[in-house]
Amino acid sequence: MSKKKFNLKQISNFLDGDLNGKEDLTVSGVSSLNLANKDDISFIYSKKFVEQLKVTQAKAVVLEKEFSDFCSVDSIVVGNAHLAYAKLTQLFKKELKKSGITPSAFIETKKIDLSSYIGPNVIIEKGAKIGKGVKVNGGVYIGYDAEIGDGSIIHPNVTIYSETKVGKNCIIHANSVLGSDGLGFANNNEKWEKIEHLGIVLIKDKVEIGAGCTIDRSSIGETTINSGVKLDNQVHIAHNCEIGENTIIGAKTAIAGTTKVGKRCKIGGGCGIIDNIQISDDVTVTPMSFVTKSISKKGIYSGGSMLMEHKNWLKYSAKLKRDSKSEY
Repeated sequence: MSKKKFNLKQISNFLDGDLNGKEDLTVSGVSSLNLANKDDISFIYSKKFVEQLKVTQAKAVVLEKEFSDFCSVDSIVVGNAHLAYAKLTQLFKKELKKSGITPSAFIETKKIDLSSYIGPNVIIEKGAKIGKGVKVNGGVYIGYDAEIGDGSIIHPNVTIYSETKVGKNCIIHANSVLGSDGLGFANNNEKWEKIEHLGIVLIKDKVEIGAGCTIDRSSIGETTINSGVKLDNQVHIAHNCEIGENTIIGAKTAIAGTTKVGKRCKIGGGCGIIDNIQISDDVTVTPMSFVTKSISKKGIYSGGSMLMEHKNWLKYSAKLKRDSKSEY
């Protein structure tokens, strides 16, 4: 596969930056300051890397104005270098332009747009709908009446249960499971009576779901992941939850059933969030925190403690409750 090449004028225009250098110089890759060569463009968004900036072999560097004096190569000055770096990676991303259905795929539906790609050993059941430009990679299972919106990418071995709806331009990484039953049981004389999950999972547009995530279908109604949400690897979202627009959730976080997380929240990795609570918009929860009640105002919240014997933990926990004067 040939590399993409862009001249500095094209890149500067794409990033809405100010070019200090030659417009016609071309680059064919993005690399860090210490690894870049004469064919690369690099970037800096932290003063920790100033020494690397001074000696970088990159052909050009994307940076903010405060770093310009340390740069001896051509540069593109932007307002937010971290954001510019994100856009730069999108510009250089290598994409395989595939379409068609591979012979080993098992297809029962007639609702697959001709521009989409269906990889080897994919199973798509009756009534499922695959939109324009969708890429369904090898080993994926898509159940009956499920829907995959235009431009979405489903990576290998993803399982999408029946009636699950995935919006446009979503990315679902390998081995994630969408639409499995949640933990719903009623006690019947010391045995468990299953509560059938009759609802669905609704994934809206521009959602990215990491590898190995599980999102349970609702018992009744919808488990909803709103537009722009980003999930890291191995995140679990239980039945009837709703995750607000543009919220981001770190790896190994688990959110119990019927909990609502607001818009633009940042939930760190390894958090536990109990069932039937609400978290307001614009809340940050730091990694490894345990959220046990609703949070009604925006802000940064932390929880957790050091490891100790259980009897001492009970005393410590009681003291924390007595001493705490903060409110969620």
